[in-house]
Amino acid sequence: MADLVFPPDFLWGAATAAHQVEGDNVHSDWWAWETSPGTPCVDRSGIACDHYRRYREDVGLLAEAGLGTYRYSIEWARVEPVEGTFAQVELDHYRRMTDAVLDAGLTPMVTLNHFTLPLWAAERGGWMASDTPARFARYCDAVVRALGDRVTWYCTINEPGVVALGGYLGVFGFPPGTTDAGSWRRSIAGLTEGQRRSYAAVKEARPEARAGATHSMQAWEPDDASRPMVDYLRRWDEDVFLEASAGDDFVGVQTYTQVDVRLGRVTRALVGAALRSDRVMRTVLPPILRRQARDPAGGAPPGVRRTQMGYAFAPEAVAATVRRVGAVLPGREILVTEHGVATDDDAERVEFIDRGLAAIHGAMAEGLPVRGYIHWSAFDNFEWARGYGMRFGLIGVDRTTLARTVRPSARHLGAIARSGRLSI
Repeated sequence: MADLVFPPDFLWGAATAAHQVEGDNVHSDWWAWETSPGTPCVDRSGIACDHYRRYREDVGLLAEAGLGTYRYSIEWARVEPVEGTFAQVELDHYRRMTDAVLDAGLTPMVTLNHFTLPLWAAERGGWMASDTPARFARYCDAVVRALGDRVTWYCTINEPGVVALGGYLGVFGFPPGTTDAGSWRRSIAGLTEGQRRSYAAVKEARPEARAGATHSMQAWEPDDASRPMVDYLRRWDEDVFLEASAGDDFVGVQTYTQVDVRLGRVTRALVGAALRSDRVMRTVLPPILRRQARDPAGGAPPGVRRTQMGYAFAPEAVAATVRRVGAVLPGREILVTEHGVATDDDAERVEFIDRGLAAIHGAMAEGLPVRGYIHWSAFDNFEWARGYGMRFGLIGVDRTTLARTVRPSARHLGAIARSGRLSI
């Protein structure tokens, strides 16, 4: 066996998102989306993991497992349930929660927006509305000032490309559920402006903080015929948001799989014609992407190993996306802010962690400045439109009793974190 050694200041942790774990997020667009007629959501979030009340127990479990960082989000819909009115009781709650994270010996990493919007902001047009970026920056300022010197690491917007594709092009069953390319492009403009304004707000309120957006990135593997479409998609799903992060203190990379793309003959012909016109491409692309979302590993070879999400089991894919960030934004510090697998077999989770970390270490050996590894997820949680059937957690949560079970994978990652070494 050989040991792969990570730097002493490497960040090791696990992540959650408020709506997925807190419960009763009644003022958000997602709560309304889950409960609306015809919703694509297979479950309602409900009480979720009751993390809003059980956070002290939960951060204690992470610390006991050996992790050193907890990435969690603050819910805009709680903090500003009515436009322009900040709920001091909620700011106090998140301040107490952050104190609990620090008391447990963990480094807090706060995400300021993880998919959800206050219902009032959604009703004004969400990320398509021209004033949403400024209102988001105002909320960020309030949160950062409330937390003061407790927090150094801030993730501004989580996976803006997924928000745009999922909600405004209708690919993943996210609110608001629009399906036209015009809405998609308007949301991209709003999200990139939101990235810039939120970063500026964090740095204005706390200059010592380190802030950056976190990006969903795929290790795309197209055949030659599919490459033009993938290049177009990567431009509008990844690169435009990476470019908006060019001034950030770090870039968060979030990768779960490799996506093999093999277009059929008819589809190739349609895409080939559409690429000659951006307007036509925006008409042809959405149904292709929705089909891909229904079968994420559909282009992979027959018999490919799949996760509960339908993804190809490809933990090493994260190294490809880390390298891509290194090429697009050379020298920019990188954090792997999500990497994980939905599975009922915890041995698969251990394998996913080990193979992913080995691949990341290889990228670091090439000189890429990777600063940390934050596993998704800390707990089994509400996986958006897919509901509670997807088990990503290092810590299991019984859906009937909400009892927590620390899985061997949590202790395995904790042991790596404590030693800074991965034995392979």
